[in-house]
Amino acid sequence: MKSKLFVSFLLVVLSFTLLSAQDAKLTEKDYLEQIAAEQARLDKANADHDACKAVGEPLMQEVEALRLQKEQLANELAALKESRSFYTVKPGDWLSKLADYKEVYGRGGWKRWPEIYKANKKLIKDPNLIYPNWKLTIPRP
Repeated sequence: MKSKLFVSFLLVVLSFTLLSAQDAKLTEKDYLEQIAAEQARLDKANADHDACKAVGEPLMQEVEALRLQKEQLANELAALKESRSFYTVKPGDWLSKLADYKEVYGRGGWKRWPEIYKANKKLIKDPNLIYPNWKLTIPRP
């Protein structure tokens, strides 16, 4: 469609050029040379367009794939944020004790203390030492 529009535009320009050329008293040979030059420019422009399209289409496909991947990761992140909760450490707490609390994992949940430790490794350097007022992430299945 764009090529047809361009060709139409080119024909209008050539017609105008031919009319202007009559005033300058150009010969038929001059007209044919101008037409050949314009055709060469058109062919080069079409070749450049095809080359750009060949480069652009794979890039657009890659952009679309990355957009879909970003959307998927955003959904996963939202799901992970929903699947976790927090617990503020109280005096006298330790990991296995707080894992057994009803609001954390419930009765028998003391065995899951390593999950809490792994989720909070940036904060907890030694799993035997946790301090009051620390806000721990509690991973949920």
